[in-house]
Amino acid sequence: MRIFIILILLIFTSEKPINIDLGAPEIQAVCKVTLNDGKTIEGFITFGSGGYEGKYRPNGFCFEHDNGTKQLILYGFKFNLSNLDSYASYRNGTSKLCYIENISSRYLQQPKTEFDEEKNTLTITKTEVAKYKLLQQMPIYTKLPLGLTVQYSSDEQNGKITIEVNQIKSIKLLKKPSEKSLEIIENARKKKRESEKEEESVDYQPPVWYHEIITDQEKIDYLSKFF
Repeated sequence: MRIFIILILLIFTSEKPINIDLGAPEIQAVCKVTLNDGKTIEGFITFGSGGYEGKYRPNGFCFEHDNGTKQLILYGFKFNLSNLDSYASYRNGTSKLCYIENISSRYLQQPKTEFDEEKNTLTITKTEVAKYKLLQQMPIYTKLPLGLTVQYSSDEQNGKITIEVNQIKSIKLLKKPSEKSLEIIENARKKKRESEKEEESVDYQPPVWYHEIITDQEKIDYLSKFF
């Protein structure tokens, strides 16, 4: 507790800016959803939570097969659901698609340590638990809040809409978003910069964008370590 108090005092009393490791940045993407009737919807999605723990908890999709198995397709740099008809089980009706929200704990379980005195061996067991909520609707966002991060803002601020998963034909993360989406991103960034002139946040980390990362292998390699 004493160390924590000292750190807080240093942050708020130091005249020089302090670099704080905020962990894995949120990854967002411009997404194009094509429906069965041919209608398209373009908006913003979040890969999932990042943060101080240095590990992503990605959202995504899941095929629920008739035999009870679940096939996860999580958001990532290799995410692909560009043609649902290419999945035979989905095409012939033996599986259905769900959106999955990652509701795993933000805090990793502490390793369990066991020492066998007779054999003089030390065993360290690390347990990682992933928990997902299966949903029939996919969220997509049409606005960006002041902080630019869609999942930590209200529906009014992020313009959240939901799409019935059974109406989706394809989902594509855009490497070249429309001018309209790019304009929304740039305007949101300008508003954030203006707000920081009045009051700068020491623990703010803006989201990074799929279309700005996907052509930079060095950034992909760095961020991939957090998945």
